Amino acid sequence: MPIVPPSKLAQLQSNTRNIRNVCVLAHVDHGKTTLSDALLATNGIISSKLAGKIRYLDSREDEQQRGITMESSGISLYHKQTENDTEYLINLIDSPGHVDFSSEVASAARLSDGALVLVDVLEGVCTQTVSVLHQAWVENVRPVLFLNKLDRMIVEWRMTPSEAYTHMQQLIEQVNAVLAGFWEGDRLAEDSRMLDEAKERWRETHGDAPMSEWYLEEKDDSHIYFSPEQGNVLFGSAIDGWAFRVNHFAQIFAERLGIPSPSKLQALMWGDYYIDPKNKHRVLNGKQLAKLYGAARVATSVPLFVQLCLNPVWQVYENAVINVDQEKIDKVIGALNVKVHPRDRRSKDSRVVLTAIMQGWLSLAQACMSAIVEQLPSPVDAQPLRLPPLVHKSPKSAAESRPPPKNDVEKALYECASGSSDAPVPLVAYIGKVVSVPRASLPDFSSGKVQADRVTMTAEEMRAKGRDAVRRELALSRDTPVGTPLSVLSPSDTASPLSSGINTPLHVEAAPEASVDSLAEAVDKQLVLKESESEDEILIGFGRLYSGTISVGDTLWAMQPKYNAKDAKTLPFLKQTTVQSLYMMMGREFVQLQSVPAGNVFGIRGIAGAILKSGTLASDAQICPNLAAIHTETFPIVRVAIEPINPQDMDKLARGLELLNQADACVQVVSQTTGEHVLVTAGELHLERCLKDLRERFAQCEIHVSEPIVSFREGIVRQSAQPGVVLGEVGSSGRLLAIISKASGKSVDADDSRAKPEDLPRGEIHTATANGQVTLSILVEPLPEKTIKFMTRHARDIKRVVNLASSQRRHRLNAAAEALDEMDVIAGSADVDSDDEAKSTKPSRLSELGPWLSTRMQETFNKAKGWEPLRVERIMNDGLRVLGPRQVGPNMLIYSTQVLEQSGRTSSSWYKQRELNGRGASSAATPYLSGDESDSEDTPTLESVRTAHTARDFEESINTGFQLAMQSGPLCFEPVVGVAVTIKNIVFNPEASTSSDATRSASSASSLSGQVITAVRDAIWTGLLHWSPRLHLAMYTCDIQATSEVLGKVYGVINRRHGRILSEEMREGTPYFIIKASIPIVESFGFADEIRKRSSGAAVPLLIFRGFESLNVDPFWVPTTEEELEDLGEKADKDNVAKKYMDGVRKRKGLFVERKIVEHAEKQRTLKK
Repeated sequence: MPIVPPSKLAQLQSNTRNIRNVCVLAHVDHGKTTLSDALLATNGIISSKLAGKIRYLDSREDEQQRGITMESSGISLYHKQTENDTEYLINLIDSPGHVDFSSEVASAARLSDGALVLVDVLEGVCTQTVSVLHQAWVENVRPVLFLNKLDRMIVEWRMTPSEAYTHMQQLIEQVNAVLAGFWEGDRLAEDSRMLDEAKERWRETHGDAPMSEWYLEEKDDSHIYFSPEQGNVLFGSAIDGWAFRVNHFAQIFAERLGIPSPSKLQALMWGDYYIDPKNKHRVLNGKQLAKLYGAARVATSVPLFVQLCLNPVWQVYENAVINVDQEKIDKVIGALNVKVHPRDRRSKDSRVVLTAIMQGWLSLAQACMSAIVEQLPSPVDAQPLRLPPLVHKSPKSAAESRPPPKNDVEKALYECASGSSDAPVPLVAYIGKVVSVPRASLPDFSSGKVQADRVTMTAEEMRAKGRDAVRRELALSRDTPVGTPLSVLSPSDTASPLSSGINTPLHVEAAPEASVDSLAEAVDKQLVLKESESEDEILIGFGRLYSGTISVGDTLWAMQPKYNAKDAKTLPFLKQTTVQSLYMMMGREFVQLQSVPAGNVFGIRGIAGAILKSGTLASDAQICPNLAAIHTETFPIVRVAIEPINPQDMDKLARGLELLNQADACVQVVSQTTGEHVLVTAGELHLERCLKDLRERFAQCEIHVSEPIVSFREGIVRQSAQPGVVLGEVGSSGRLLAIISKASGKSVDADDSRAKPEDLPRGEIHTATANGQVTLSILVEPLPEKTIKFMTRHARDIKRVVNLASSQRRHRLNAAAEALDEMDVIAGSADVDSDDEAKSTKPSRLSELGPWLSTRMQETFNKAKGWEPLRVERIMNDGLRVLGPRQVGPNMLIYSTQVLEQSGRTSSSWYKQRELNGRGASSAATPYLSGDESDSEDTPTLESVRTAHTARDFEESINTGFQLAMQSGPLCFEPVVGVAVTIKNIVFNPEASTSSDATRSASSASSLSGQVITAVRDAIWTGLLHWSPRLHLAMYTCDIQATSEVLGKVYGVINRRHGRILSEEMREGTPYFIIKASIPIVESFGFADEIRKRSSGAAVPLLIFRGFESLNVDPFWVPTTEEELEDLGEKADKDNVAKKYMDGVRKRKGLFVERKIVEHAEKQRTLKK
């Protein structure tokens, strides 16, 4: 096919109903890029003979070397339906399949309305297949299923057509089962929401009367499933260039079978339908065939799909590849009426003949393009369904009824209106990701003829011309003198951005009254623009326009995901930007456009600094919605510290990290207070790509990379601790904190208050502040395993409840502060009004979420050792004050009944809003801890300091100490999980202060809060080491597909890396075993390469973050019993894995590590002089 000129594609952008925005989704190595090559060949971009080999959309060098896609790429294609001569514009986005690049899949799904989901018929539904299906489900993208690599069933496995049909039936059922799970999950959430709304309506009308029976509305879910007879399933082989849908064969055989309409035959092409053995013009189902000819005949009959669709394909492969027979090949070519070049017929490569026959008979591109046009919606049809959940943050099911628009913005969004110069509509666009491209690859910065020359040039000639233009431009830039003359300010030089090469035209009127300052400011702006243009990398936004028409030179508002028009505090996330250039994405190339209408995907230059990774562009930030942030399946977890080898390159590295942070949606760059730069990536492969980009493109300097930094968690179990546990320096004081367990008979700490008396229960600590004014009794104990899992699983729900309670508390504080200026009666009424307002704005479901979580949490304590039912009930009702760390973690801070009575709080819980302190802020609590500001300017007296403090005054300080202890545990300063801290008693002793001066006493009172924080934190650390500590490791779930020959080698690699096998099953009908294992992330680096080497490439692992699991080894364990000494010896030659991990983290953080400098001293000898 001849090359389609970009001008033709630009014309098609205005016809919104004939646009299809499609992404290609699949598991890694299931054939996405090969399929994309076949579609590109239809537009003359590459040769059809090179489709599947050139991998055109894999533009990176490492993508070509590894053979996998790492970045999503977009390209616009032309398609013409032969039935009605209608022209379509297909905006295709090829996405990665590796789990490390799931953020690219998320952005591709957000920008698309439909998806081609590829599944390898041999490997079946893999982990990433489920992930991409879920991503498409969340984004409300309509999918089409493509069963790829049917050629392997014929050539490699030698399946018969009937066996292949049975295998594909089971595969489609598996995919549909995944979709059914998504449907059920949404239905349960919707039913719960509808039931809550019905209860609210019942209470409003009937009060507390029992609610009558209420039934859920049944909904049809047949439209969500894949079914070949509906036309949303393709069968084919992308590498051989063929594919078909059942409607293709229905059109061929409908007339032969005497069926009046191909659509009627299409409905019978999948399932138990057979041709009548006697009457060849009649189709029978299984029951009819059994009734007429007996059940035995049904077992031997061939289904219609096998007879009409699969048998002809098998015959072509049989004659062209398996048993090559030239005479039969010629007969097949004649029977199919396919044009095959004589050169291809004489080829000795059987695959060349096969590809020529299959591409001429069942064209892959034609089948896919027809499925895209017929099955996937246009932007006009898709946006009314996809946008309501994004605009209103409502459930996806709420959009199925197509809610009417509430204003002009929603009307333009739902109608996908482009507007006109006479009747403009609000502009709303979503930038899914930001990519960094070389400056020379953009048409804005290349000299030569206009882009219309592309029409008459081949792709190779265009590339050569582009390289020559870049060389000329670089040569000219070397000869250009440094400096910016004032002539750049003339209107003639800035009238056209294309002629001047300036990103944003700077219009300065040559008025006589123009001041020198204004001219200097304009010169500074131009210098900044010139400097930005001289950079090697340019940031381009890849987005989708939902309404309006965007043009070069437009001034728009860029809204980052955190911006909220109703919250003034989010104004820093709103910035104004000017559109400098617009592009049509053509894979490796960019075609410049002057404007883009609604419904299209596009590239935009000019958003650098305004949008970091993703965001919304709008013409009016007050009325246009800020579309929700993208849902992604993975999160960055692998950390490395980086620094330049040459210290003079530090500025280059900082700039490179800034570019990398903007150009990669799943990367995080953290600058530590110590000046250290930490790079956080999604996985090992993602890390390799980021480091390569830093060295070669962004920073362009050599960098030193540390060993991967992996997060751990600390916990305890209900076992006695090991004796003689010594920890290194902690805190800013630098003193040694030595903690002794109950099993030890002596203390090694100079501070006797830290040693635990023998008569106290394990984990109970009595501590006092440094000045002795406050004495605390604290009990530390482990939580049940079920409780930890429940709190971890519902962390998001707990965060919602905590945020609701804290927002209500802030609202009440503000209302009370305003009411202090009025009379007491008005103050009381204002407080009630604010309370009622909070209740009215509180969502009904969220209001019941706190009690539900508390009840469910209480159930997890059932039959747990050390947790009596009455005690648990009291804790859940009144005693549980806060969770940690960060108020949402799986740790509890509990107040005893005695402390609650002292503080005057007897009916408040963790999920309820905190009551206002009637006496105002504590004089002992600092303002940033208590959340209140002191209104009194008087200096407190000695007497007031001695008598004012109660347990309630130290609540914020105790909470802060608890949060600090949970955020950094005693083992290696990692977050703590599964700990309950009970404040049993608080005693205030003002006589302990030895100061007699009132001013010094006031100063002591102001610092008392910090002393309480330190005492609580150290006491909790001490109590933790009274129990047997445990490290919790971050774990990967490892999915491996391997044959029985390499199974033992795979198990050996997993065992060496301290992994464990979760399940092993053989995929039915295949020689493959599916192994599911878990492996610590700290042991996973280099795991994939080792698996490939050991199995000679026969097994490839896929690693997905699983969560944290406890390592059941005490880091301080040493052999003590006779059996242990007999097995391991006194030196315990077997390494303690937990201690190795702990010491590694402590060494990295600069903490004290206990190690022997001299080992086996009895073997030393004195050297002779």
